[in-house]
Amino acid sequence: MKSKKLTKWKSIVVALVLILGAATYFIWSKEEAKKFQEKYGQFTYFSPEYEPVYSFLENDKAIAYNWNVVNSEEQENMKKAKSYIVDPDYDVIREFDSGYFVNSYMKLKANPNLLNKDEFNRNIPQKGEYWKLAVYKFQNKKLKKREFDVFEMVRNYDSDLIPIKIRSDIIADSNTQKYYAVIYLRQKSTDKKKAYCINLDEGRIVSDKGINPYRKLPNGFTIFTNFDERMEKRGVALHITWMSLESSYSEKQFENSLLSSKYPQVYKIMHEKDARVTFLNRETDVELVKNVTELFFPPGTNVFENVTIPAKYSIDGQEHVINSAEELQKYYKEDEN
Repeated sequence: MKSKKLTKWKSIVVALVLILGAATYFIWSKEEAKKFQEKYGQFTYFSPEYEPVYSFLENDKAIAYNWNVVNSEEQENMKKAKSYIVDPDYDVIREFDSGYFVNSYMKLKANPNLLNKDEFNRNIPQKGEYWKLAVYKFQNKKLKKREFDVFEMVRNYDSDLIPIKIRSDIIADSNTQKYYAVIYLRQKSTDKKKAYCINLDEGRIVSDKGINPYRKLPNGFTIFTNFDERMEKRGVALHITWMSLESSYSEKQFENSLLSSKYPQVYKIMHEKDARVTFLNRETDVELVKNVTELFFPPGTNVFENVTIPAKYSIDGQEHVINSAEELQKYYKEDEN
């Protein structure tokens, strides 16, 4: 009889412990959900911060780079919160040019786009919001980072303006050799946007009046001949100032390339998503483009084999099919525009 009573009491104690544990877990989970909502769930528009990973090549005449997320945990939590993850190709700047790496990142309660102007009509962040511009600049081949608050920059320029977006490119003023990002702002009372410039060294918004973008680009032969088309067929996307790898470029091509033995750090970088090699020359440099392109093929590959120079871009007005960098330089006429 006594043992039955003990068993009964033990059962009651166990049941109470389980109930207390369940209640404690329920309260804890509600509190955690509340914290998650405060930290992540209430923010519907998000772009993570990225930092550049880079390596120079060809006597510092080119640079290979990609971007790594700084806080991957926050990015994963924002995905769980089902926030809109901003497309870095359109809604933010994540760019390298002229010695500057520039990345804008944000966590906002509403989309700042013009179509959403009734919900986003402020230049002061609400609790937990941020909108930053990170600028990395080379000094003695090492990057120095500066961070600017977009809301603060806008208020310092004009307290009646609202930020919309930062364009995904960097412009150089040919008059002053200063470098800028372009930001779109609007008046609080209107839906008309206007472009302004952010001085990348000072983190200051200025008018775009008087800024004359440097437009002449080197290495025009990459697109004015069929060189880029021939490279694309082999998995290499070649542009005037940079190159990247297509999805068709295979791992076997990587393994057999000159790059794997000559530049192992660049080899590692180029395996990552959105990796590029940018040419740092200001004037056309056929040898540089040739040397960099050849890195992605087996030793001894002639990347200029059967390249066609159209009559429009040849020195004698005749079409030429060439097979070397020397022939290209002999017959190609640099575009004067």
